[in-house]
Amino acid sequence: MRHALALAALVLALPGTAPSSEPYRDAGSAAFAFLKVDVGAMVSALGGTGSLNGGGTSAFHNPARLAALEASRFIAGHNSWFGSASQSFVAGAFRSSGVSWSLAARLMHVGGLQRREEASSEPLGTFGSDEMSFHAAAAVRLGRFDLGLAAKLMRQKIWLESCSGFAFDAGVVYRPFGFLDLAAVVQHVGPAVTMTEETHRLPYTWRLGARTSVSLPLGRASLSGEVRKHVDTRPKGGLGLDYSPYRWLSVRAGAWLGSESHTLTGGLGLSTGAWTLDYAYVPGDYQLGETHRFTLGKSF
Repeated sequence: MRHALALAALVLALPGTAPSSEPYRDAGSAAFAFLKVDVGAMVSALGGTGSLNGGGTSAFHNPARLAALEASRFIAGHNSWFGSASQSFVAGAFRSSGVSWSLAARLMHVGGLQRREEASSEPLGTFGSDEMSFHAAAAVRLGRFDLGLAAKLMRQKIWLESCSGFAFDAGVVYRPFGFLDLAAVVQHVGPAVTMTEETHRLPYTWRLGARTSVSLPLGRASLSGEVRKHVDTRPKGGLGLDYSPYRWLSVRAGAWLGSESHTLTGGLGLSTGAWTLDYAYVPGDYQLGETHRFTLGKSF
């Protein structure tokens, strides 16, 4: 229990995780903002702590976590997001000859955006935005360390304008004790892109995370904490509690620290045979509504 309390205190004490009423100086300056949206219902339910809880979606969060997979997996998911946005993804994670690797893709679509050329109560019409990324990742286990690298191609189209780019991720997980995992990740490292004759940098991101696990009289529980910083936002954090009273059931709860759009989350994980179904409930702040996220996976 003292390990869990220390982990929670560490994340809550980190500076910059409280929301601020003042806009961040670099807000909105990076391209491909969809890369900052977490992927998969499990990560969403656990406060966005993807550096340690990505599972089969680790190609999107921390490629080093692929080394912890016990079997090859195929995962797919779809969810609505705030407003008219929706996200879909597929990922395959495989183990072969001591190397774990993954191929993955995702698409985020936003439709029904009103188009105006000047201040007017009536729009000229509507348009949409489509953003997609294709990922390839690999990881190896070296003693107490898991090391992973990933590369991705991105494309964005907003009405008539579009741009493309590429980037790299690198991650490490260190296991100093059986009950503790520590993670560090850098994401979206790549050259700037040009759209509408303007140059935009990528949403460079770093993540630091820790997870402690404990066996209980009925099942097992883990507490995860993560701090993340995007180049165009203030530092943010997340906490996630995952409790499995039975092998087929996981009950999850999370908190997003420093988020301007949502705070508390929850969800469930169900499994039968080789199949898993994860669900996350994400209520939005400031009357943004609520989102429901589903992920279906199969081991083979």
